[in-house]
Amino acid sequence: MSRVSNALKMYMILQNRNIVKAKDIADILEVSTRMVQEYKNDLEKAGVYIGSKRGRNGGYYLENTFDLRGMEFSRNELEALKMATEVIRNGNYPYSTDFEMFSSKILNAAKDFDFTSYYSKPVFRHKSMSKNEKRIWIDINKAIIKKKKIKMVYFSLGEDKKSMKTRTVHPYGIFDHEGSMYFYGYCELRKEVRFFKFSRILTYEITNENFVINIKYDIRKIVNESFGIYNDEPINLKIKIHYPMSEIIKEREYTTACDIEEIDENTIIFTGKMKGYKEIKSWILSMGSLAEVLEPVKLRDDVINEAKNIIKLYK
Repeated sequence: MSRVSNALKMYMILQNRNIVKAKDIADILEVSTRMVQEYKNDLEKAGVYIGSKRGRNGGYYLENTFDLRGMEFSRNELEALKMATEVIRNGNYPYSTDFEMFSSKILNAAKDFDFTSYYSKPVFRHKSMSKNEKRIWIDINKAIIKKKKIKMVYFSLGEDKKSMKTRTVHPYGIFDHEGSMYFYGYCELRKEVRFFKFSRILTYEITNENFVINIKYDIRKIVNESFGIYNDEPINLKIKIHYPMSEIIKEREYTTACDIEEIDENTIIFTGKMKGYKEIKSWILSMGSLAEVLEPVKLRDDVINEAKNIIKLYK
């Protein structure tokens, strides 16, 4: 377990008990008592002060604990914080450890609450990638605030081949999509606003050149109108979907512009005007023989051709 994880676990141990001996903490964490002292120093650097008491009944204890009973936190607010902590911790986001430390201080003080059980499936990502993405997140965020252009070598996935180009981008904002971090901004190479995935940025530098945002761009509106995140031309989509996928599709709303018509208890017609052609195509293929494209004709033909290629692959 990492040093940060052990320090955090030590903090949790001290939250749940009034006073704990260093040896007991060391046994739980499976480390030496010297390392427990190191974790104590790390926690105090983060603003978590740990006191010590000598004697037979002595040990470590939290000095800066507080009582929430005099504060105006509702049960719903605390439940929301508990759920958000779980999602952020398992989402591998920048500052997730810091957020967990912050929320734990509040939640542990609410000793009278019995929280609802909640679990969020973790996003597994290589440690080196997570560390690199945090550095990128910090630097790009600074560039957004100061309106500085970014020059980067970016690796993109084309239809037929990989592409690696140097781009100069005016960064507008950062967002998350399905556990991956992206930033969006005006690309001088493509002469339009594009999305860039952090993990595909090979090298980058924040230039001293300023930019002015002269394009009206609403990221929330764009993403809500797209099946995924691709901002291409919208298509009028019509798909016949059979059970059990029909039931799964009815459980969520894919965009703000989709509609579902029930044909019978096993079949639905899914319609909508939406963007994201590549992602829509992949989604339809993932449903196999349970989904039939009715419109548009081009998408229907593309799915048929892809199915033929799959058959060739397995022959």
